[in-house]
This record gives sequence, structure tokens and C-alpha cells, in this order.
Amino acid sequence: MSGHPTISGSCLCQQVRYELTGDPQVKLLCHCDNCRKVTGSSFMANSVYQEDQLRIISGEDILKIYKDSNNSSGNVLSRAFCSNCSSPIYITSSLHKGMLTVTSGTMDLGPSKSEWAPQFEVFCKSRREWIPPVEGTTTCNELELSK
Repeated sequence: MSGHPTISGSCLCQQVRYELTGDPQVKLLCHCDNCRKVTGSSFMANSVYQEDQLRIISGEDILKIYKDSNNSSGNVLSRAFCSNCSSPIYITSSLHKGMLTVTSGTMDLGPSKSEWAPQFEVFCKSRREWIPPVEGTTTCNELELSK
């Protein structure tokens, strides 16, 4: 797949390493309660890819999956994380077969402010009041991603 951008990434302890080939379908911030809890922060930064764009280079044997079904959509999210350091790596969905969401915080990106910028903010109905919308994003109260 030469000519396609490649991004590498890893968990905090570096035991799980991966590569993403090609551009993401979308880059977004999620303000839902579950993403806040899994990150321990006020939102989660995500990039949505096709499953075949992700290649786990090392550490696949220490990835654990948490089945997250306690959400408003009724969707079952399979949250893959490093069993050593607990870094969330990617999420698959029972409703969106063939797609996965990679946690952008695990990507080895440079300091450029424009290298990773969100296009959408989802579940804004749960956004913390003190967090303003990111300039240039489309905001959605749920997960309706339409351009």
C-alpha cells in the first residue's frame, strides 16, 4: 500500500504496537459518559478506520476486550485495551461491522496542531459545560455524523 499515509501507535508501556494505513473515515471527539469513564478525562479523541487498515505489530496476546453494553444506543462496543498498562487502543461496534475506532491519544503524532484535528464532536448533550466546542467541528447531540 505504498503512497498511503501510515501512522504508528502504541499503548503507554509500549508492549502493544500497531500501524494504521490510509486516512481515517472521520476524526472526532466523543463526550459520552462511557468514553469519559474509560479515558478518565472529559472526552475521548477517536479516529474511525476500516478494520483492514489496522495491523497489530506486537502485543496482540495481551490485549483484553471489555464488552460495553451499558450505553444509551443499545450498541455493544468491544473496547480493546492493554492488559498491562490499561491504555485503550481501539473499539469495535456491533452496529458498524468492518469499522473500528482507534483512540487517537495512542497514535505517535508529531507536535503539529493540524496533524490531527477533529471534524465532529458527538454526544454533545453530555459535554461538560466548561468545555467550548472546538472551532471548525460539526457538533452532534448523539452520533449523527452527516456532513
